[in-house]
Amino acid sequence: MDIVKLRELLEAELSSEEPVRLDSEFYHDFRSLIKAYEASAESSKSRGETIEERLYLEQIRIAESLMREIIRLRLHKIVELAFKGVPVDLPPEEREILLTIRSFIEGDSKGSVQAMPESRTGGGAGEEQEKPAEVPAGSPVTHAYIVTVDLPAVMGPDMVEYGPLRSGDMVVLPDEIGRVLLERKAAFRISLRLGA
Repeated sequence: MDIVKLRELLEAELSSEEPVRLDSEFYHDFRSLIKAYEASAESSKSRGETIEERLYLEQIRIAESLMREIIRLRLHKIVELAFKGVPVDLPPEEREILLTIRSFIEGDSKGSVQAMPESRTGGGAGEEQEKPAEVPAGSPVTHAYIVTVDLPAVMGPDMVEYGPLRSGDMVVLPDEIGRVLLERKAAFRISLRLGA
């Protein structure tokens, strides 16, 4: 993976109504790319190569910017797929989000998530459905909100501006803002267990 591949993926996402098929290691590969750039920047800094260091830092900025846009586009599509109940092949991280949204839509108050059928080429009707990946119980839990209406930017209690937000955006917000959105039915909350 590199910046060129991220640009190609962004172009593909922009021209497709459904999420582009990604390798199951896509997000892991992206994290590895960022770590490699960070290590190179640190190495350049320790050698006194400030121009080289700035180049690596700029590559990190570009890669993260491309990835944010790719994720934003894919989340919109994943929310749509969750409402339609369409089976789709997604990387594990996105599949967990899809299953969480499906669980919410179906009114599963216990929070248990049932796997949607996997889209497979040449698969028979008797194939076993894939179960969602188990996440270690000690993993940190992050609460995120999926916005269901377009919202203007708001100033949070931490004096940080959040937004503007579009319907389908998934964001991490201060509890005070999240509570107001939930009360007004302008968003719903999901809990994500983050792996180590």
